[in-house]
Amino acid sequence: MSKAVILARPIKPEWLDMTVELLAGTRDKDEIKRCISEYLSHFINSSINIRKTREILLDTWVEVDNGNREFRERALKVYKECPQTERNAIHWAMMLMAFPIFKDLCTIIGKLSDMQEDIALSQIQRRIYEIWGERSTLVHSIPKNIKTLREFGVLEQVKPGVYRVVRRTVKNRDVSCLLLYAALKTSDKLYHRVLGIDRFKELFPFELNLGMDSLHQSDMFGLDMIGGEPVVSI
Repeated sequence: MSKAVILARPIKPEWLDMTVELLAGTRDKDEIKRCISEYLSHFINSSINIRKTREILLDTWVEVDNGNREFRERALKVYKECPQTERNAIHWAMMLMAFPIFKDLCTIIGKLSDMQEDIALSQIQRRIYEIWGERSTLVHSIPKNIKTLREFGVLEQVKPGVYRVVRRTVKNRDVSCLLLYAALKTSDKLYHRVLGIDRFKELFPFELNLGMDSLHQSDMFGLDMIGGEPVVSI
């Protein structure tokens, strides 16, 4: 089945912050939609682009799949309690859960950044096309996704069409757990080696503050031994 491309507008972290604040105040979706549209109208002129941007914000935090609502509630709680500097990582986890194109794009960038310092847009496009097919919607959406990553401060432009990763250390354990859970939930494997939890390519800009003690203390994960080594699952 063809996967939908629905991340066709650049997103600013502060717009996601605004969406979370609205969700924390009310669960009335119509009211949230109205407030988001009014807010975005100060930054975006086109009514069509306001609607597209609003839908991305809603899909990230408000209109989540039933199976992800418990995670969303946990993410809301952590968002309220964590340092402001760590909130972008929570948005990242929510976007991984909501948008397959975002996960695939981040995975590609993560793999490329392990091999080389500078990453060309053409490299990213070529690998995305291998996964999704060379459809017209991707031509427009990939640059928008790259702009989103630049807004998040995890990609910097070296020269036109060439980018470099900016690393971030996540100090808050609960935020790290959210990122790890999102990576595990969207993985096609039932479990992962504990020694490899810092190697999820879709988490490419983040260094997680997690070890065995943290995993034991969290109720988000299951731990087991397979082949004589510890593995983690959800």
